[in-house]
Amino acid sequence: MIDLTETAFKFSQSELPAEPIWDSTTAARYLRIHPRTLTRMARQGEVPCIQIGRLWRFRRLDLDDWLTSKVSSVSYPCRLNS
Repeated sequence: MIDLTETAFKFSQSELPAEPIWDSTTAARYLRIHPRTLTRMARQGEVPCIQIGRLWRFRRLDLDDWLTSKVSSVSYPCRLNS
């Protein structure tokens, strides 16, 4: 019999994730969109994510980079209010 407490959970600090991994609800709240919208975007490959089974997972750093690239790639004509 394998003792999981001694073998599977021996991680050094550098091997642990630097930030938590969010579920769809938490990531959607961060992006201020509906969780179903985020799930649809994940299914279509529009946002950086990973699917684990039937669940989608997101990292804040990946979402921040994605938002920055989206804002940088879109140019809107500027109009001054006169």
